[in-house]
Amino acid sequence: MAFIAGTADSTPAPAQVHRGQVVRCLLVAGAALFSLAVTAQPAHGIPPILAGQFAVACSNVEQDFSRITAGASVEDYWEGSPNGDAGRYVTDLLIDPSHSFVFQLPIPGDSNLFSKYAGSTFPYANLICYPTDPANPRLGYVLPTGNVVPHMQRGAEPPIFPTGSGRFPIVLFSSGLSGSPLSGDHVEFLKFLASSGYIVVAPFHGDPRFADVKLEDFEDTFYALLHYKDFVALQAVRPLSLSLALDVVVNHPDFRDHVDVANVGAFGASMGGQSILLMAGAALTTSVGQSSSRVLLDSRLKAAVGYVPYFGIDAYPAFGRDLKGLDGVTLPYLAISGTADTTAPISVTERGIRRLTNTRQLVALTDLEHGFDSRYAGEIFTWTIKFLEGQLSAAPVPRAESARMTSIVGGMEDIQRIDYMAPTPVKTAGGVPTEAIVVEYYSNALDHFFITAEPAEAAMLDAGIIVPGWLRTHYGFKLRPSGAAVGRSACRFFGTPPLGPNSHFFTIDAGECALVKANPLWTYEGLAFMADVPVAGDCAADRIPVVRLYNNGLGGQASHRYTTSRYEMRAWQDRGWIIEGVVFCAIP
Repeated sequence: MAFIAGTADSTPAPAQVHRGQVVRCLLVAGAALFSLAVTAQPAHGIPPILAGQFAVACSNVEQDFSRITAGASVEDYWEGSPNGDAGRYVTDLLIDPSHSFVFQLPIPGDSNLFSKYAGSTFPYANLICYPTDPANPRLGYVLPTGNVVPHMQRGAEPPIFPTGSGRFPIVLFSSGLSGSPLSGDHVEFLKFLASSGYIVVAPFHGDPRFADVKLEDFEDTFYALLHYKDFVALQAVRPLSLSLALDVVVNHPDFRDHVDVANVGAFGASMGGQSILLMAGAALTTSVGQSSSRVLLDSRLKAAVGYVPYFGIDAYPAFGRDLKGLDGVTLPYLAISGTADTTAPISVTERGIRRLTNTRQLVALTDLEHGFDSRYAGEIFTWTIKFLEGQLSAAPVPRAESARMTSIVGGMEDIQRIDYMAPTPVKTAGGVPTEAIVVEYYSNALDHFFITAEPAEAAMLDAGIIVPGWLRTHYGFKLRPSGAAVGRSACRFFGTPPLGPNSHFFTIDAGECALVKANPLWTYEGLAFMADVPVAGDCAADRIPVVRLYNNGLGGQASHRYTTSRYEMRAWQDRGWIIEGVVFCAIP
């Protein structure tokens, strides 16, 4: 099937404005006559999740608190705060470091990234929490702060997993700047993740060992210049410690038969949210002039959540000038940000999320400042679990629910600002694809969108030679190829040159297809793909609604767009487009 949409030279004649309006009237009549959906994608609020189904146990972090020096706190050791020129770290307190997941991290010799620490080696301790048998007899370990490490292993005791439980996905946990897995309420969140069915791996980053700084002080130019090189090293080392922690756990004899190495997620708070993206290949700002360099690309990471994630500030973005260091990052990422956060401003985070091209979501918690606020626990926990379930599970229902959810009901105000669930790779049977990715393109000159499920046509558009000017929007969805045994065929039309609009139109409604076929302003091009049919304006629980928008004749020509993103629907509705309703049901 040939792509025949016009180029920027195809300016509509004045008469075409009237014809486009006639086509619109026909389509509206068809919608009424053939019962097409006439509502937008419905809102989907879900109740909060505050606990998982599993009991939780954790690795050995037994400590001798009598070693704490006068005037110091236990947090000084957990977080690596220096004592003048003397270093402090959690390993100074551990009673049995050989059974406490302590490893040595060799820092690469790149002084641009690692400054004076290049080529040196630092110890890293880790806390691991995991689902356990409810009959686990081990006692909890009470910390000086009052928090408890549940069913903690002592000495060489191996972990106890639920009987017959199989393998669990992994979640790497990265604390904020100068935080630790045991500081504040972090251990409570680790317990929550583990109770939800994840093996949680949390390094003690020990940030002050590299730079004892505060994020909010980087608004001060002199402060930034004074501390910048060490601050860069601090940021660059963090993803290395996460990657090595993953290495240790997946290869450890106590865990290797219980971890699902194909499903590795991550949760990062504040700077931890940045660390996860650096682990996934983002480029880090390495100078006050905003040059940037990649630190690492660990392809084992499949999805991540950033809570009040640090993307930098306007003066010093974390990922290079204009956050371009995020270009090319394919990690599915959910950012949960606070509208009152001045340390990690949501405005900067939003610009960063827009640069990502895979699954990407941004949820705004109204009036939340930087840090953990227990009033928002239901929103934080639920968005996190549903996103990780949707990305790390192969099951269509969790993926579809993650794509469709819009809010957490009954709690604080949460607003979804950006949403997009990218399709998974197509399945095949006997080497033949049984699914098809529908790729979306946009022509800035025409202000028109176009979709195709044909790889050859997409390749031709990407080349930009035969029909120049069309670029991928990095939105799309998954259906089935034309001729598949399941679903309903989609008719594909193009405006008849030179009479009809210079755009394409798709429908799976047989009556609408017949109506448009009979209209001389449109040329029938054949069947484009197969799609499941919405019922009463919605899709089944294992499908994602695809909504059709109409440009209301703006620019003098009829044009349509097909999208799963509520954010895109709102954005184009604000530009004068009309939401026509759910027209397809996509495979998650």
